[in-house]
Amino acid sequence: MNNLAMEIILIVLVVILVGLILIIFNMYSQIRSIRKQVNFIAHNETNKRVTFYGKSRGIKKLALDINEVIDYYRAREKEMKKQDEEMKDTLTNMSHDIRTPLTSLKGYFDLMGESSDPAEQERYRGIITERIDALGEILEMMFFYTKVSNIDYKVEVEKIDVSEIYLNTLLSYYDDFEKAGLAPEVDIKPNLCALGNSQSLRRIVQNLIKNCLVHGGGNVKALLEPVEEDGKSYVELSISNDIREDDVPDPDRVFDRFYKADTSRHVPSSGIGLSVVKKLVDSMKGSVRAELNDKVFSITIRLNRL
Repeated sequence: MNNLAMEIILIVLVVILVGLILIIFNMYSQIRSIRKQVNFIAHNETNKRVTFYGKSRGIKKLALDINEVIDYYRAREKEMKKQDEEMKDTLTNMSHDIRTPLTSLKGYFDLMGESSDPAEQERYRGIITERIDALGEILEMMFFYTKVSNIDYKVEVEKIDVSEIYLNTLLSYYDDFEKAGLAPEVDIKPNLCALGNSQSLRRIVQNLIKNCLVHGGGNVKALLEPVEEDGKSYVELSISNDIREDDVPDPDRVFDRFYKADTSRHVPSSGIGLSVVKKLVDSMKGSVRAELNDKVFSITIRLNRL
């Protein structure tokens, strides 16, 4: 090999080496730029995202991945701030619902202590018991709402027997319906299964029943049937009741926190029972709607069939 060929090879190698050095230096500069941007984003309140204008596909993909992480944590932070505000509102609004039965409790305790009539004392004792039960239910609902409102709250979804859960939960409220003078009309198709969570569905049905008992005016109907729509199969659960003239709900607002159709609050209610229903249905990837037709209020839930 002559000297000319050796010089050409050497020049080519030098060019390649210089090219590699430039590429490495360019990549280092790009990575340093991305690091500076990430450091700025991490330590400042900003909507800035990582920008990259180079030609390296690998570093471009890195920048996109970093932006995905940034977007995720920004959305999470936004949701957590919203959750914190909701919790503050929850405590503020429910303080009234808690304070009201507490105030009345003190009054009835004073009346019971001042009375010497055994029958009157027994009447006051019954009222006090009802107030304590109402207070306990409000507190329990508040704690459960806090739980399901947590950004990290998740439920395990599996195949569940909706027919069995719905029917058994209805039967567990037999005494409550009887005490309220209600005889529900039940039409629950057997052996209907869907994707869901047993505990969550049981809580949903409990809240729907309590809503009927507290706000309903009569003629309770509990239905469960299979539904086909747009080539998809669902299990549709519904419960309906007549409404009272002083307690007409707004179907568009019943799932809002603290919504109460009865502005006079003639019954103890936290106003978040149906909001909990909505959150639990959403966690099971189902849907829920409320309707008011000819003085009949109904809530319908759909869960996906297997």
